[in-house]
Amino acid sequence: MKNVTLDYRLYHDRAVTLRETMMNLFNRKTRIENFRALDNVSIGIEPGESVAIIGSNGAGKSTTLKILAGIYMPTSGTAESAGRITSLLDLGVGFHPDLTGEENLMLNGAMLGLNRHEMKKLVPEIAEFAQLSRFMDTPVKYYSNGMFMRLGFSLATAVDPDILLVDEVLAVGDAGFQEKCYQRIWDFREKGRTIIFVSHDLDAVSKLCGRAVWLHDGRIMMDGGPQEVLSGYLKKSHAINKKSLSGTATPKEWGTREVWFDSVTLRNADGIPSSTYQRGERIVVDTLIKSRFPSAVENVVFGFSLHRMDGETVIGSNNLEMNQPLLSFTGSVSARIEIDLDIEEPGIFLMGLALTDPEAGMDYHWQEFFYPITLIEERKDPPLRLSEVAWIQE
Repeated sequence: MKNVTLDYRLYHDRAVTLRETMMNLFNRKTRIENFRALDNVSIGIEPGESVAIIGSNGAGKSTTLKILAGIYMPTSGTAESAGRITSLLDLGVGFHPDLTGEENLMLNGAMLGLNRHEMKKLVPEIAEFAQLSRFMDTPVKYYSNGMFMRLGFSLATAVDPDILLVDEVLAVGDAGFQEKCYQRIWDFREKGRTIIFVSHDLDAVSKLCGRAVWLHDGRIMMDGGPQEVLSGYLKKSHAINKKSLSGTATPKEWGTREVWFDSVTLRNADGIPSSTYQRGERIVVDTLIKSRFPSAVENVVFGFSLHRMDGETVIGSNNLEMNQPLLSFTGSVSARIEIDLDIEEPGIFLMGLALTDPEAGMDYHWQEFFYPITLIEERKDPPLRLSEVAWIQE
């Protein structure tokens, strides 16, 4: 792609019949607006590269793939490719509901340029991979959504393309089949095929791709190594989400403040300030806690909690509950929580912290829904499991 721009025409009228549409046109009541989906985008991809295109919804990712697939023609600029292209854009597009699974495979194979003999050899392999061998003589209108999607994925990846375009379609079927999907994509990469991959699954992006392109509002923000580009994208996404927290759970703060958090810093295991964590990465919460008591304060319970964006509590614990040393100090103390989580659901969560003395019935300082953090992993349920936590007084 070189200097590609694509404009959509948006028609603003409420015509619902042909007569109303014609009247609007002749009376010049139809208002037309141009929407720029891509703005002077240039992406050069070498044979054998695996490239991810990331960005928020509406950034132009899927539009880019459809231009590369030849579905859309750019308003200006050029898009050229060499070799057979298979597109995983909308699984099952082109399947006829009244035809059987095998008949649909033969029909779609012909559209992809394969002759009948070639497709006959591929059908058993496709059926086995899709776990549909028993149902190939059944019209696909009787397939479940999962069966339909598995058949579409298996067909698209069985024809051994030179270029594979993938758009958010790897989360098909159960966990076992999803793993097969990722393995097949990985096999394409190992064979030196070209892969262009659009996904919000950033963990998959980092595993499958050697390069990432970040699109925002139809323009390229970054183009480089996946870790560097993902880091930039997540920082911007985190900043945007932090501004929008007022639309979800509202941060709350209360307590006597006789003991209080003077400072809180979230870090990764390397000590670098961070609010984004991947599977296996430790969350470190460094705090400076101060006391207004003239003498030593004893047995302070230091707790934390994690909540979904709507305020639902996911995990909560403290040093008393986990049989860890309570805080005892005079004046001030540096204290740290080190949290190891099994991430079962990705997304943005809100961390809360608390300092209390349950025996005295004292709430010193609570910060609820205060610290947004982003966890990266495939979506599962339940979202989090506590692996280990330690409180350290320095």
